[in-house]
Amino acid sequence: MKGKSFLLKMLQNLKPIKRKLKPIKRTYKRIVYSITKSNMRKRLKNTDFSIISDNCWGGRVYEELGLPYRTPFIGLYIFSEDYVKLLKNFRKYMEYELTFTNNSKWNTEYDGEYPIGILKDIELHFLHYANQEEAYEKWNKRKNRINYENIFFKMNDDNKCSLKLLKEFDTLDLKNKIIFAAFNYKELDNLIHFTNPRGNGNVGTDLFYYDQYFDVVNWLNGETQT
Repeated sequence: MKGKSFLLKMLQNLKPIKRKLKPIKRTYKRIVYSITKSNMRKRLKNTDFSIISDNCWGGRVYEELGLPYRTPFIGLYIFSEDYVKLLKNFRKYMEYELTFTNNSKWNTEYDGEYPIGILKDIELHFLHYANQEEAYEKWNKRKNRINYENIFFKMNDDNKCSLKLLKEFDTLDLKNKIIFAAFNYKELDNLIHFTNPRGNGNVGTDLFYYDQYFDVVNWLNGETQT
């Protein structure tokens, strides 16, 4: 019992030390992230590209590289079935006028906390937008910046995804495709396997740790795909 009491006392004494270390850790992480971004920008050769992503990942990449958004797929997410359908006829869908809805076919608990856009029959969940007006304005402004000659497509295994949908994406007649997934699907040619995923059976919020598994600068430079 004495040994147990001593151990508990030691752990209690460590708590204030841990609290003092937290700001140091945060500062260290910020410094490392700043250095990482600087190195990424120095290595990047291809600067006029458009990323089409099923979540906020593309926006994160542009921010890390210090580049303007050349895609409207910023601050939003798309459920996987809609995303694959969109990409099967991408140019045509991008010609449709963006409208809005107050209901979601995918999220039955949606209560209007963010705008949901509609491209014909595709839902765009504008998670990081205050209202429909902001979403509409930025969507159209950024849509006009798309470089259709230099597009990169990314998909992950979240948002009601399935192996069937990942396979469909993997076989689309599109260049520069990449898949982030929590499972090592051998049948996928464009897979990046996240061996320690943070989601519940999927990669989760991949934008915060994708760089542990994938060199996006090499990909954008055309040096490697997987």
